[in-house]
Amino acid sequence: MRTISPRNIVAAIAASMAALFVAAAGAAAGAATLEVPLAGMGGSSEHGVAVLKASGAKTVVTIKVSGGTADPQPSHFHTGTCDKYSPRPLYMLQSIVNGESTTTLDVPMDVLTKGDLVINVHRSLTDIATVAACGVAKEH
Repeated sequence: MRTISPRNIVAAIAASMAALFVAAAGAAAGAATLEVPLAGMGGSSEHGVAVLKASGAKTVVTIKVSGGTADPQPSHFHTGTCDKYSPRPLYMLQSIVNGESTTTLDVPMDVLTKGDLVINVHRSLTDIATVAACGVAKEH
């Protein structure tokens, strides 16, 4: 009968745990997704969600809203808060048409979710100053 030393048992357990940690971290990194609730602003009944999904060094942003207009609605990432944001967009997103848009940004997801960024949905191309819905793009 072969005897296994405690040192070998500890080493085997440590190696197994390290392998599990690496596998779990890789799976989480490959499926990194963040849902950003979008709430109506200024009396707007518009609401929805922006889903940010990591795709390597890029991020796919999918927005779905309801209660909006039939006109295309510009959407952007801005720095600041929903109540007080920089007027100049930091990252442009595709306009929302029929309540939906999808944009692939050449920006890693962690850049979009670790700062003070918000996603604004504007009322329309002709009323860009009015924000219809907004959400904070931050991991909680």
